[in-house]
Amino acid sequence: MTIQQVAPDPDVPAPAAAPSAGPQQEGPPPAPVTVVGDGVTARRRGPGAPVRRLGWQALLMLAALAALCAAAVAGAVVVRSGADRLRETVTERAATAAGLRFALADLDAQRADALVPGHSADRPAVLPAGRSADDFQVGNRVLALLTARQRRAEVSDLLRRLGGDPDQGRRVRALLDGLGRYDELTARSSAVDETAPDRPAGRPPAGAVTLSVDAGEVMHRELLPAADALASGYARRAAGSADRAHGAAVTAAWATAGTGVAALAVLGWCQWRLAHRYRRVFSPALCAATVAAAVVAALGTVAFLAAADGVRDAARDGLRPWARLAEARAVAAEAAATEGRWFVYDTRPGSAAVSRFEGLTARLDTLLAPDGYSYAPGRAAHRAVRDGYARFRDDDRRMREEQATGRTDAAVLTLTELGRGRLPFDFWEFAGALDALAARHLAVLEERTASARDRLAGWPSVPAGVLGGAALLVGAGLRPRFAEYR
Repeated sequence: MTIQQVAPDPDVPAPAAAPSAGPQQEGPPPAPVTVVGDGVTARRRGPGAPVRRLGWQALLMLAALAALCAAAVAGAVVVRSGADRLRETVTERAATAAGLRFALADLDAQRADALVPGHSADRPAVLPAGRSADDFQVGNRVLALLTARQRRAEVSDLLRRLGGDPDQGRRVRALLDGLGRYDELTARSSAVDETAPDRPAGRPPAGAVTLSVDAGEVMHRELLPAADALASGYARRAAGSADRAHGAAVTAAWATAGTGVAALAVLGWCQWRLAHRYRRVFSPALCAATVAAAVVAALGTVAFLAAADGVRDAARDGLRPWARLAEARAVAAEAAATEGRWFVYDTRPGSAAVSRFEGLTARLDTLLAPDGYSYAPGRAAHRAVRDGYARFRDDDRRMREEQATGRTDAAVLTLTELGRGRLPFDFWEFAGALDALAARHLAVLEERTASARDRLAGWPSVPAGVLGGAALLVGAGLRPRFAEYR
């Protein structure tokens, strides 16, 4: 009769052996022995199955570390590039387009105001002895001409910079074509006006007024809408970049946290299996790899969430108020241009110029409303902007009242002279405060995006290096187990 003894499954731990005087041999359980007939033949099972199990555990741990590394590295790359893209879109494109819109509107305002000055209504037909025609000149035409020349140079430079964007090449070319027609009409208007150098203030030749009105139509129907479309498009692109950067940071945080928890679970389970099977304490190398994975997962999650908060704050306290202020600056300049054409073209109540001015100021009231500015450090500056806007409106009301009551010379001075209580000075002060506050919010945007990017300083090289070292520790921790089967 043949008796066969089958050894226990190697995956099931052997019962603890009684203590003996000799040293206990380490390693896997003894190989099974098969007894056949009257003799005993020893047959050891090969090490293939245990080695394969160790190999699968090694691959599982390495895959978990690789997934964590991929989440941390990819998240860092996407978030940093998103923050950079947001900053570049605003500072290099949106700010340029907003500046173009303001420069065009103020260019039109200055060229419209250049038609207003002239000689006083009190100028006698024959100049008294010792008096010159300049003594009876009312208004400051030189200031308007110099400012117009400055704005025209700014427009050319801004269009050149925007022309570098291939997506906006067609629109920039259309702006250049319209600007050429506008320049021609305003040049012809100025030439006609110069044919009557001794005209009364506020009463330029009819031909000059007609050409100026035609130039204004080109500006308001072609140039400003095109510039507004550019500025609005870049503002929407910036808002989209902010949303995408915030979403990418949140996604990266969740991905890093999720893969980190999974990696820790895999590393912990594999160590428990190794300790249970080989009846040894946990491997120091594997414990170090687990700690490295935990550190990367925790720091990565915190850094990505902080970056998400930074991008959100940049949009809330920087991008949105800046966009409103930049638009308000351009709308204010357009309103100033409407004042000049109203003065020389149609001062009747309810005229088209009056309606346009009222619509622009209503838009300014909305853009400058205090409920749109939640950034506490900028509230005092915002109040200063609203105070400047109030002075601008007061000057406009006084100028219209002077014109309506026949005090044309006083109205011309209010519209064109530089000084406190005059429209050029108070508008310049108001526009300067708008520009300064917009620049302040733009600086907040740059600061917050830079801070969000700095939250990931050293990434993605840091998680890649740490988790690469953790992978080497996994190999070092399993090497003694593999060596036992050689």
